[in-house]
Amino acid sequence: MSADSSPTSDPKPTKKQVFGSRLISTLCLWAFFVVAFWLAIDWLFFAIAGTIVLLGLFEYFSLFPIIGFRRFQWQTYGVTIAYFGLLFARHWGFEPDWLVDLDGLAIAALVICVVLERLRAPIEGFRTLDEISATIFGFIYIVILFAFVPKILLLDDLKDTTGNYSAHFYVLYLLMVTKFTDMGAYAVGSLIGRDKMVPHVSPAKTWQGFGGAILFAFIASFGAYFLFGEKIPLITPLHASILAVALALVAVLGDLAESILKRSLEAKDSGHKMPGIGGVLDLIDSVLFTAPILYVYLLIIS
Repeated sequence: MSADSSPTSDPKPTKKQVFGSRLISTLCLWAFFVVAFWLAIDWLFFAIAGTIVLLGLFEYFSLFPIIGFRRFQWQTYGVTIAYFGLLFARHWGFEPDWLVDLDGLAIAALVICVVLERLRAPIEGFRTLDEISATIFGFIYIVILFAFVPKILLLDDLKDTTGNYSAHFYVLYLLMVTKFTDMGAYAVGSLIGRDKMVPHVSPAKTWQGFGGAILFAFIASFGAYFLFGEKIPLITPLHASILAVALALVAVLGDLAESILKRSLEAKDSGHKMPGIGGVLDLIDSVLFTAPILYVYLLIIS
């Protein structure tokens, strides 16, 4: 074969192309969420959340490149389905006393299942502990943290100014501030980013992008306040300001957390399901950290 006929690698997409594909994917996702909120069907929200965490777990397990590395996937999937099923049951009034410790019970159940499964094979030194630890971490990181999104829907005190249940709008507020933070960091960082934040973790993150994240978080927080403030009366201008800063900080941290995960496993992206964004983990990495913060904040101010 001559040099002229040798295969060549695909050219790297330009920043403009990446931004365009990212914009299209983001608009499609927002259209999907708007339809879900317009329908306001409770079981649909829980089904979406459950599907997201299962896809996220699948991507997480696929990141491990070591042949024969045990990941105890079916045990994790089984516990996850049962966990979200019980969360949904709580929404419909099934709340025995033992459900108060549902998170701890789910982690305990998974540890027991994993250890029982691991008894079937010989011990392989530190690798055995690495396999168990990787599975438990993945469950806590993806399932337990993301579960705070549907947990917001379980807060009975979240009502609008007329006394109607409005927890869906607090979830919408969470997604708006979190994703605007992501967009601000990406847009400003791409345009004027120069000074690296933590290059050993994520070379693309800059302090200018961090400033853009804070700015866009304020825009989204007060935009939500003015757009549907009557639906989220707990979010006053003071709380909108506090949450803009708090959610932006942990959103950036959540993005960096996934960068640690990917760099540790030498993976560029968690997946390629959404052009310009990546996989499910790339989509929810910041939400994994912002959802618990908003949940606890709402508990305090309500």
